[in-house]
Amino acid sequence: MAPHRDISPDDCPNCHKVYGALEEHHTADPETWLTTEALGRIVGLKKRATQDHLAHLFAHSRIDANRRTPLGGGIGQPLLPGAQEWAANVVAPDPTCAKCLVALAAIGWEGQVHMEELAKIAGVSLRTIERHRPHLVRADLVAFRPVPIRENGKNLGRRPDRFTLLSGFTAPQLEGAALEAVPALAESIIDRVRWFVGVTDEERALGAKSVAWCLRNGWPEDALLRALDATENRQAYRPNGYLDKLLRKLPNQYVIPARQVVTQRTAPRVAECRVCRTAVKTTLPGNVLCGGGVCLDPPAPATVYRIA
Repeated sequence: MAPHRDISPDDCPNCHKVYGALEEHHTADPETWLTTEALGRIVGLKKRATQDHLAHLFAHSRIDANRRTPLGGGIGQPLLPGAQEWAANVVAPDPTCAKCLVALAAIGWEGQVHMEELAKIAGVSLRTIERHRPHLVRADLVAFRPVPIRENGKNLGRRPDRFTLLSGFTAPQLEGAALEAVPALAESIIDRVRWFVGVTDEERALGAKSVAWCLRNGWPEDALLRALDATENRQAYRPNGYLDKLLRKLPNQYVIPARQVVTQRTAPRVAECRVCRTAVKTTLPGNVLCGGGVCLDPPAPATVYRIA
């Protein structure tokens, strides 16, 4: 017979009993601690056997490190498709972080959430969320962005934080032809930042140089435009200094969003067909064709002259 540690909790009847008892007690009275002896009496096991099954459940991330709090997913329950299925299979820093990640994924690949609301979804306290949120950020699994409420130039509070689920994988640095195209692309990005006006040619060149450094380190064009608030018509006292401030907030390398890694697709964006240069809306990463798999308007073939 295989050792208990080699069996999945889904195949162990006593693990089912222990987990069910923990779940019922946590729902009925989450503030009261259930002792091992009391848990054993509920499920009909001795203290040592109860401890073994608790350790087994914890090893498979079914209960928290306190060995009393059931985590999302349960025993024998099917994984939800999409973001939650991805989150349930990610190696998180600890079981509580895994529970918080699954709760975020219940909202979607990205979204907006109050920490109090997240605590309610995850079934933990607000203090637990605040303690484990930095762990998920440092592990490159989630990125949070505050959303201030501004009126007449004054901050009047904050809306729920925006979040994006991240894969933990960084984009590779550019090489070859892509690297050679960086200076021109950096100047194009600078031209599309609406508030970057009233600067000298030297300041514009310095701004393009800073953007080019980010591009070489794998930052995609659309992510840089979002980070630079390109569509805002704000007035910057020192545009070059403000540009530098925004770029210094970015990590050295771009962490690829989880949705892009899982589905190999990105959020909708406008890109140029690599053959005819027609602008098309697409969700595919990298260079695209205007017809999906083909170019709809390829250039006419060059005339071939036969030399006698």
